[in-house]
Amino acid sequence: MDAGVAAVLGAAIGGGLATLTAVGTSFLALRVTRLQLKAQESEASRQRRFESLRERREPRAKAYANFLNGAERFVELIVQGQPAEALMAQVDEMSKLQSTVQVWGPPTVAAAAAWVVKGAVRATRRIHHEGNVSRAPLVAEVGPLIIRFIEAARAAIEEEITEQQ
Repeated sequence: MDAGVAAVLGAAIGGGLATLTAVGTSFLALRVTRLQLKAQESEASRQRRFESLRERREPRAKAYANFLNGAERFVELIVQGQPAEALMAQVDEMSKLQSTVQVWGPPTVAAAAAWVVKGAVRATRRIHHEGNVSRAPLVAEVGPLIIRFIEAARAAIEEEITEQQ
């Protein structure tokens, strides 16, 4: 075989191997790019979900805290011996706060808030109708309802946090 044919044959084989290497590298690069794109899309989706949950949690937490403050204020008024009119004004305020909880909270928290308001209404009616009624049992009646509300609110917030992860 003369040198010219060997050179051409060597160049052809070298070119063919270079082409195969380029095709293989391109295929692997394409595959890696697709995997990276898929991972980025997944991360973006997770980030959007996280932001959505965070945006919902903040108003919920605020609504829960406002309602709880209203309920605690109601108990303070009972302990202070305030008249039924003052208690009813606080019950009205709690009803407004309950509406916000119903809009932002899940049904379990909304129901717990409704029970607190119902308990406050019952206590206020007893004070209004019976006058000089002992207030300690009324606090003992409303207190567990408030605790149930707190537990429901905590559970709802913890559930949202778990969803984020």
